[in-house]
Amino acid sequence: MKIKGLFFFICIISSLYAQHDLVQIRPFGTNPGNLKLLFYDPGTITSKAPLVVVLHGCTQMATACAEQTGWNKLAKKHGFYVVYPEQLILNNPQNCFSWYRSGDQTKDKGEPASIMQMIDYLKKNKSIDSTRIYIVGLSAGGAMSSIMLSVFPEVFDKGGVIGGGPYKAAESVIKAGTSMLGIVSKSPEDWGDLVRRQNPGYKGTYPELVVFHGGIDPVVSPNNANQLIKQWVNIHHMDYEPDEHYEQFNNNEDVELTVYKDEEGIDVVKYYKVKGMGHAVALDTGGCDTQGGKTGLFAVDKDFNSTYWAADFFGIIKQPYQITGNTTAKPNTQDLTYSVPLHEGSYYNWKTPAGVWITAGNKTNAVTVTTDYESGYIEVTETDKKGCKLETCKLYIKVKE
Repeated sequence: MKIKGLFFFICIISSLYAQHDLVQIRPFGTNPGNLKLLFYDPGTITSKAPLVVVLHGCTQMATACAEQTGWNKLAKKHGFYVVYPEQLILNNPQNCFSWYRSGDQTKDKGEPASIMQMIDYLKKNKSIDSTRIYIVGLSAGGAMSSIMLSVFPEVFDKGGVIGGGPYKAAESVIKAGTSMLGIVSKSPEDWGDLVRRQNPGYKGTYPELVVFHGGIDPVVSPNNANQLIKQWVNIHHMDYEPDEHYEQFNNNEDVELTVYKDEEGIDVVKYYKVKGMGHAVALDTGGCDTQGGKTGLFAVDKDFNSTYWAADFFGIIKQPYQITGNTTAKPNTQDLTYSVPLHEGSYYNWKTPAGVWITAGNKTNAVTVTTDYESGYIEVTETDKKGCKLETCKLYIKVKE
């Protein structure tokens, strides 16, 4: 009996440390918000690794969220952990995170406190890199992601909001509906003040943010994305004028990208507006490494894997190789060459920052460029002979005298 008991114990422990499915962990703290903790460990991590917190939408459960978004596929390939906090119907009849309740909008109460306890528990019991913790959510989960980023700015490096809205867009059930309709509008400074009041004396930087929103979302108006961006550029001491805008992202006419950069040319806020999409996660289902997810009630195939691009923004996608070339250059420098390994049957799509022009070699593994005065990332995405796109490689070029 003792041997069988020991074997059973070892099996349980092993399942927690090398499990390809979600494992519920309890207890993890006092859990004032009465949430569940479901955890994904790819089972291949040997050193400190990033942690991604993924928050489901209303009427969803963690397992459906994991299956539809495809986060576990990326975690297994690129070596990071994923935690899925799960709401209980006992707390909310629609299984929504309670983003609109004042008691769930501060760091020491309710659901935010429970989610933070999950993170603290995993930091103590897993090999988590505490400088690389991220959060992303859909709908009510997206709104709760805004709350977590706002009240725990020292915890998260970056975050993502899908079909959500700004912090404190509503503080009651009645006001939630008005907010979701897109009627609530404030100045960037007023939105920013709501965040700053939660962090008196905080001198650190706030997390960077990626936003995804359906262009015809009937549940949460796209104006909520605009208000969220106002809030986030303000707390980063930036203006609301975009630095870059692309009507088509990666030649996808359904995806519009707007970028807000800091003085160093770093992307601080990115906004992917998915045209013709309602209240859902945008996917690119398929078997390639950069594809994934499963379509469902709140997940649609738009040939755009928002999960991958969120992970790319977080910086947790491992590059297949490095771009070779100068990382610094003077303005108006000509004939700078950047290259990656050449693979038979592949073609290469290069992107350069504003003010850097490709003068030769586009679509090949090596390009020649001319600089202007702006710094930024040069990027390349290889499409192999099977038609699969590889992970995007990036190299930051600092342009200075």
